[in-house]
Amino acid sequence: MPPEQALERLHNLEDVPEKARAYALTLVKATLEHMEDIDQRLTQALEHWKLSRLPTVVRHILRMSVCEMIIMEETPFQVVVNEAVETSRQYMDDDSAKFVNGVLERCWLNDGRELPENRKASLQDLSELAPAKELELPADATIEPTEPETE
Repeated sequence: MPPEQALERLHNLEDVPEKARAYALTLVKATLEHMEDIDQRLTQALEHWKLSRLPTVVRHILRMSVCEMIIMEETPFQVVVNEAVETSRQYMDDDSAKFVNGVLERCWLNDGRELPENRKASLQDLSELAPAKELELPADATIEPTEPETE
């Protein structure tokens, strides 16, 4: 789906509060506007991976997260990373969530920032992690989020 069409669909969602919809539109537009810079940051942070080879969902989660935490700087680092990890887990799997966590931490560090104290032990070698393979779905398929499993 072209970005313009996705933005139009997002703008027309009636069940999403106006403030959330406005923020999402701002984030998507900023991500598109700064895509070259964001992709350079991600390419620098990836170890043993090419950005183009990542599953589309993972690539977009990473792009929007880098935009939100480094370009826009409105949302705290830990909030952005936690949301990205949970979204990766929801739409992909645990391995993808760990991969996203590691890439975002590396982007943060590469930008000359320090990790919060409670995250310093979590930095992982990305070569040991791999995002899930992308699912091949029919063109007319729709993806609905799943409810997180409770233990």
